[in-house]
Amino acid sequence: MDPYAQPQIQCPQCGAPAPFRGAAVSLVCEFCDSTVVRTGVDIKLVGKVSALVDNGSPIILGSRGRHHGTPFEVMGRLQVSYSRGNWNEWYVEFADGTVGWLADAQGQYSIVRVKDQSVVAGRVPTYPELDVNMVLTIDGIEAVVVDRRGGAYKGAEGQLPFEAEPGMIFHGVDLRGWNGEFISLDYGTNPNHASPVPYMGEAIDLAEVGLHPLRQFEGWRFTGWQGQPGPT
Repeated sequence: MDPYAQPQIQCPQCGAPAPFRGAAVSLVCEFCDSTVVRTGVDIKLVGKVSALVDNGSPIILGSRGRHHGTPFEVMGRLQVSYSRGNWNEWYVEFADGTVGWLADAQGQYSIVRVKDQSVVAGRVPTYPELDVNMVLTIDGIEAVVVDRRGGAYKGAEGQLPFEAEPGMIFHGVDLRGWNGEFISLDYGTNPNHASPVPYMGEAIDLAEVGLHPLRQFEGWRFTGWQGQPGPT
C-alpha cells in the first residue's frame, strides 16, 4: 500500500467519487447534484443545488488558459441571481498556487485574483455604507464603485473554495480603476463589517487568455485561439 496515497472521498448521498482538488472546500456531485463539503478529513452534505440556468456561456469546467503568463484551470462555477438577472462566477486555480475568479456576465469577462485582506481591513466602509459612484483607494489604486448587489446563490457545479449552501445571499461590490483595473470586494453573507475579501484584476477577452476548450454554438467563428470557437 502506498503510504502517500490520498484517501478516496465518496459522495455521502450516492456513493460516487468526490474528487476534491487543491483548495476546494465544496463540491457538487456530478451524479446526484448534492453539495458535499469537506472539513479536514470529515465530509458532510448540505443539500442539493438548483438546476443551472443556461445563459449561453461558452466557458466549461476544465477550460484552461494563461493570464499574465501563469496557466490556470476552471475548477467550478457559482451561478448567482439578483434583480437585474443572473451571472456566472467561475472559480479558477493558477499554476502558482493562487486562486481567483473568472466573472462572466452578458458576454463580458474579467479575471481577478485574491489579495490579502490586510489591504482593505478597516480601510473601506461596510457594505451598507457603500454606494455607486463612491471613490475608494485600494492597495494604492483609486477606483470608483460601479456595482453593489446582494446576489442569491442559485446553482453550482464542480468545486468551490468555500462552503456553498443553496439559498445563501452574497454581498459584493465591484469597482473600476481609471486605468482599466477591476476590483471586487466580497463581503460574504454578512454585510455589516469592514473587512471584505479583496480581488483585483482586469477585464479580459477569452481569446487573449487562450481559454480552451469552449462550448461551440451554431454561427460562431473563432478569431483568436487556434482551433477554438468564438463569436462572429
